[in-house]
Amino acid sequence: MDEQTLEGTEGTAAEQPPAAVDAAPAPTPAGPRPPLPSQVARSKSAEAGRPRGEGPSPSEKFGRIDDDGNVFVLLPDGNEQFVGQWAAGAPTEGLRMFARRFDDLVVDVDLAGRRMAEGHLAPDEAQRTVERVRAALLDPKFVGDLAGLADHLKQLEVLIQIRRETLVEEKAAARAAAAARREEIVTEAEKLATSKDWRKTTERFRVLVDEWKTIPRFDRGTEQNLWQRISAARSAFDKARRTHFATMDKEHAEAKAAKKKLIAEAQALADSTDWNVTTAAYRDLMDRWKKAGFAGKAEDDRLWAAFRAAQEKFFAARKAALNERDHEWTANLAAKREIVVKAEALVPVKDHKVARRKYRELVSQFAAIGHVPRADKPKLDARLAKVDDAIKSAEQDQWRKSDPERNARAQSVVALYERSVADVERKIEAARAAGTDTSSLEADLVAQRELLEAARRYA
Repeated sequence: MDEQTLEGTEGTAAEQPPAAVDAAPAPTPAGPRPPLPSQVARSKSAEAGRPRGEGPSPSEKFGRIDDDGNVFVLLPDGNEQFVGQWAAGAPTEGLRMFARRFDDLVVDVDLAGRRMAEGHLAPDEAQRTVERVRAALLDPKFVGDLAGLADHLKQLEVLIQIRRETLVEEKAAARAAAAARREEIVTEAEKLATSKDWRKTTERFRVLVDEWKTIPRFDRGTEQNLWQRISAARSAFDKARRTHFATMDKEHAEAKAAKKKLIAEAQALADSTDWNVTTAAYRDLMDRWKKAGFAGKAEDDRLWAAFRAAQEKFFAARKAALNERDHEWTANLAAKREIVVKAEALVPVKDHKVARRKYRELVSQFAAIGHVPRADKPKLDARLAKVDDAIKSAEQDQWRKSDPERNARAQSVVALYERSVADVERKIEAARAAGTDTSSLEADLVAQRELLEAARRYA
């Protein structure tokens, strides 16, 4: 606590009411010294929330109050010293009030140590607490372990010195870290000077400069030299960027002129009815458009819209004409569908020769009908192709069955597996007669029989 807090606490206790008067000390037997209140299980928050006078304080053991209300504190040398007088109320309340004054000082010392360790209190401020409490010990107006508090102050002073040395080291480390980070920023900035990613690099320069401003300053001269290097790198990048965009503006102008010419050619072809030739011409225009270059986002979009409009006019007219022609072919579609249905009736194939002959007749009729709408032609062709594949498969099956060389090979394989099965069966019988285990042989027999059945099916 600071001095104002301490004075305010005393005022609250005095309202109970106390009366402090100087008097000569009187000797009293020295008792055992208990631990400081800070070393007992007591938190400051709990202490702050407890009303004054509630519960005993360990510091009361270091004092006494006589019948006249005189309050004495036990000195480290075993003597007593008068610290004040309790004018009204129970003696225990008076002794407790003087003990609470001491406890408040202990809390001040503990709090100063904790806050300094946490970085919330400067060593000089903690030192002022030490000096204030030490001055209070010279003329005590409280009851408590004076020697323990003096030792506690010495410990705090040691922590203050350690903290001061730590701050010096932290400052040196912060200075080194700041210098290192500034060097890193400068190095990155100089690498960015040759970047061609204009947008990202511009943003990155902004981030680096913003970060530079947040880094603590220690060496103004060195930092100024580093900043000049960043400035030079950024200027080099900006110059290259301006040159790039100037060149780009020139290229955009050339691309714009070329694309305007292509638009004029596209518009001249928009009313053509020579579908094939004009379609090829538009493909050529599209290739030239892609090679004309970029005219800038907004301008390119506007030019493309004009170019696309001319194309769409031609292709819309072409589509309408082709749709009209497709309409004329719908009658052919119905006839071809009937032929396809007849062809599909040949599947499954019973006699591949008959099926092939009928299929050829149907295909001939199919071809003689003429064109059908373009969207339906692939579907009809695919259905006929399936029928053709089924007939081919039947033809191949018949060929395999009638191939003498193939049949001979198949019969040879069957005979081989039959001998193998018979051999395993003999081994099993012999093993059973000998009383030995036949499980391995029986598993082998199952496998050989499966292979034999597969060979017979193939034959």
